[in-house]
Amino acid sequence: MSQHEIEIKLSFTDKNKVIAQLKKLGATFKEKYTLADTYFSLEDTDMKNAKDFVRLRVKGGAAELTFKGKRETESDIWKRIELTSKVDNPEAVAQMFNHMKFYTLLENHSEREYWQLSKVEIAFVELTKPTKLKFMELEGPSEEEIQNVLDELNDLVEKVGDDYFKILDEANKRKK
Repeated sequence: MSQHEIEIKLSFTDKNKVIAQLKKLGATFKEKYTLADTYFSLEDTDMKNAKDFVRLRVKGGAAELTFKGKRETESDIWKRIELTSKVDNPEAVAQMFNHMKFYTLLENHSEREYWQLSKVEIAFVELTKPTKLKFMELEGPSEEEIQNVLDELNDLVEKVGDDYFKILDEANKRKK
């Protein structure tokens, strides 16, 4: 069975105003934590252009491997295959990808704060490595439910496209 990820990435100016609006809508705080992610691809060499890739994610002592497929939608709300499995030894998995000649697209560290509004998960993401960058993600079971939340946030947020993440590719290239 395949699982789809349906999400949109957004920029914001004032996180406190966004949170105040989310609370007004009935959103509840879920959790906050730090992640270390490494992205790999067989074909692509940067995140901006990556179509199919895998992400190795470490959160505390736990790790998971996620495949993310090509975007299936033309809208700003992305829909794509996302398959995830737990990983016992993330270092060995990273070495396997390197031996199989996968490109390491990006290594990043982030602080993430999660909120829930009905069936839509809201994540405030602050990247700390390879550069500082902040954005939000709305992820839910349908484009309609995400659009409903987006409509309620109206001028507090702005949609961002692939070009927004070009900043990560540039920072990653400087690091190498």
